[in-house]
Amino acid sequence: MAATLNPKVPGELRVAMLTMLQRRMKQVDPSTPQRLFLMRAEHQSAVSSRFGDELAALGAFEQAIETYVMAKRPAAADLALADPGPAEAMEAMGLLLALLITRLGLCSPALLGKAVQAVGCTPWVGGPWAWVDVDLSEPARGTKQLRRLFLDPITLATWIRASQYEHLLPRPKDGLKAGKRVSFYRTLARRAFRTLRRNLEASGGSLAIRSLDDLCHAQAQRIHLTTMPLLATYAQGNIASSSLEIGTWLRLIGYQAPAQHPPSASDFEATGESEGADAADDDQTLVLDGIDPGGDKSLVEQIERGDLEEHGLVATLRMAMAGPRSTWREHLDALIDGLQAQGPEQETARLVVCWLRYLAFEREGKGHTLEDGTVQNYRGMLGNRLLQCLPPQLSEVDTEELQDAYLDVIMSRRSLEQTGRIKRALVAFDRYVRTAHLPDLPQVELPGFETGSYAISSRIIAEQEFQRGLDLISQGEVAFGDLVLARQTEAFWVLAYRFGLRRREILGLQARDLDQHIVRIRRNDARKLKTGNAHRLVPMHVLAPQERHRVLRLAEGRSLGDFVFFGDTVPTAKLFDAHPVIPKINDLLERVTGDCRLHPHNLRHSSATLTLLGALGRDLGLGSHPYATRWMKSSLYAGTRVEEAVSGQLHRKGARGSALAVLMGHGSELTTYEHYVHSLDLLLFLACWSGRFNDRASARLGPARKNNALLVAMLGYAPSTRVDTKDIPALLRRMCDRYPGSLTLLAPVVDHARAQVPSTQTAPAAQPWTLQRLRDLPGASNWRGFPSTQAELDSVNLLIKQLSRIGSEDRPRLRSVLARWLDAQIKNSEWASFAPDAAHLWVQELTALAPGISLEAMHVSQEYRNKKRKVPVAAPEDSSSYVEKDGRYWIRLADRRPKIDERKRQTERRRSRTQECVSWLLRALATSKDPFPN
Repeated sequence: MAATLNPKVPGELRVAMLTMLQRRMKQVDPSTPQRLFLMRAEHQSAVSSRFGDELAALGAFEQAIETYVMAKRPAAADLALADPGPAEAMEAMGLLLALLITRLGLCSPALLGKAVQAVGCTPWVGGPWAWVDVDLSEPARGTKQLRRLFLDPITLATWIRASQYEHLLPRPKDGLKAGKRVSFYRTLARRAFRTLRRNLEASGGSLAIRSLDDLCHAQAQRIHLTTMPLLATYAQGNIASSSLEIGTWLRLIGYQAPAQHPPSASDFEATGESEGADAADDDQTLVLDGIDPGGDKSLVEQIERGDLEEHGLVATLRMAMAGPRSTWREHLDALIDGLQAQGPEQETARLVVCWLRYLAFEREGKGHTLEDGTVQNYRGMLGNRLLQCLPPQLSEVDTEELQDAYLDVIMSRRSLEQTGRIKRALVAFDRYVRTAHLPDLPQVELPGFETGSYAISSRIIAEQEFQRGLDLISQGEVAFGDLVLARQTEAFWVLAYRFGLRRREILGLQARDLDQHIVRIRRNDARKLKTGNAHRLVPMHVLAPQERHRVLRLAEGRSLGDFVFFGDTVPTAKLFDAHPVIPKINDLLERVTGDCRLHPHNLRHSSATLTLLGALGRDLGLGSHPYATRWMKSSLYAGTRVEEAVSGQLHRKGARGSALAVLMGHGSELTTYEHYVHSLDLLLFLACWSGRFNDRASARLGPARKNNALLVAMLGYAPSTRVDTKDIPALLRRMCDRYPGSLTLLAPVVDHARAQVPSTQTAPAAQPWTLQRLRDLPGASNWRGFPSTQAELDSVNLLIKQLSRIGSEDRPRLRSVLARWLDAQIKNSEWASFAPDAAHLWVQELTALAPGISLEAMHVSQEYRNKKRKVPVAAPEDSSSYVEKDGRYWIRLADRRPKIDERKRQTERRRSRTQECVSWLLRALATSKDPFPN
């Protein structure tokens, strides 16, 4: 084994020895994985052999902190300092880092360095939540990671104190490169912790925890034992999963951002820039930098990626490039010709071989051809991954499929350090294919992909927003050209949200793929699946009966081979891209969230995020956790049902991540976690936070915490002060009042009910009436102004929402008022003509029934023969405006639908092209027998 990993041994001998070893392993025990011999001893178990001593040392360290804080009372002591210096600043920072680790489970050295860098940022406070967003992107680490640092009241008070000393901390030199800045803040974090530790020992004796790394490791062991291994891995920074985008997070918790706020690390997703993006733009450096540092790492990578296979294209490529470089061209040309003869099914394989030939004989760096080892590293590091992850044909893929395939290539890495090299090589391959072979290849939408990293669209919708989308369709609030498109949109909405299916996987379904129990995702004549992992069975039986019916009725009356979204014709790639259901899904997403940046692929992110939140949240006690909001609790029901149906009960606790990856069609759990799950930060906070009453319930290993005493000491109150920690929102508001410049208190949104998602087990309140029912009235479709376009439906729905506030006892009066308007309506006009007294009485009755209703009115008098004088009424909703005795008043209900491009007009009055549908609605309400059922 030592000889096989020795880079000084010739490569062909190492390959031969490893091949013999692999054969021997299969003979002795076919189930033994070949990677076992490459695994270091400390990686063979996630739990340290000294975990008992480490947990005891962690408990002693926590007790030392509590004793030190309550004896020193930092906030009160700071007031006595006339001129605090760097020592006080370092101690405050060390205390903050210790609490971030012990109370909140932040065990990643990279994240702690970012916390030190961001300590001057102002935390945001909304309800029980307080947080700071940081950008965890680092050079050559791939994905841009937004991390939300949730702060409990005690850690928040410590953050405020540390921020007051932030100007006394050391600063990096100007012009320092991104990597050096990261190292500077990590070193500063270690220095701050050493300062705190010296103070703790000076006040209370020796401590077993000697460094920041020791504290991180001990806390990670506690998280692993008391929660689940996934959260321990995430806490240590070995999973780069991005938190929810800030706009999505605020929408879900029901709070709005301030009108103006300083730029923060959370803005990185929109700009696509990062201080970690340190690569050059030209292809020269992107291709060559850091690919062949010595050969030993690339050998291990080739072993782990199956480069020792004895059959297939991977083995053929290895043998073709095993001899001297002078023989490579002949073998590669012959291989390319053979792949060309096999037709389009080998298109991707042919492109990979062509790219390797280009690197070996045409590509130059610094005026010279590439070294043999560099080309071999490209083959072993990326060639195998491309052949496994890319679809057989690149010429027929769309943007979404290609993006997913590239992400799979990147996430097949074996370590975070390997990400940069794979990414640079992938960029080189992408450029070569577009330039030399497929100029029309879809552009991959990974912002920053070519400059060092890429950003993930971490936006989702919650359960209530999903249900609201179904209601918009069923209640007729979305315009469809026909009933078929409406049913297709409903089915797409359900499949994408509940199961995270890709766009083409849904549009390519055939009738034979659907039944009462499962949905079959398999290749057919219309679309290929990009990898073998995409072939899967999805549990249809876990859907609610109504949702299952919405999907199954697509196949009603169709032959087994028919495509449920297209019919008996095999759709082409252009038909997939042009299907009208996609614009409707985009419209639905904007209507239910108010966010125009959402797109159908975010439904896939929603499915992964909420399924994992529900599956793991049950074991973390999410249903009764004091911090859990209703939209989080709603994920417990649907997410757990889907996850259990995929993983089964036998190995549920150990296979939850695998089940989610299977549901998503991924070969690696890491791909799912790092690109589609945005709830790991929430789960870590909910698992580690321990409030006043949940120490026993959380089974936290360690001494009981003195939360009240700690908070009183950190705020600088007298020891006898009582602080109510039961009402966390009130406590945070009190802290905002005490430190007005150090915290930003957010205001709740007006429509807070939309953000608070009710449990799916509770039946929703029935709508009093819907537009769809009015549209279905006998003869209503033949009335003038029947709403059919989306603009007309929006105008009518705004008016319906205003009138729906009227109580049941006043509904007969409303029908009478509307009937009088219809009797006074001018023929072929949208105005009703009233005498002054009648106008005064009609407006008075209507505004009494529906306060806030919008009206338009004109006073019309005869100026001279065949000429009328029309004067707009300044306050049409005020009944006292109708005082003129001469002439008549023309009145109508105003169309207040918001306009995207509001043009300047001569008057303040809005002239709507959808006014006819408002008149239609008044007629429908007045003539319907009972438009307001109880």
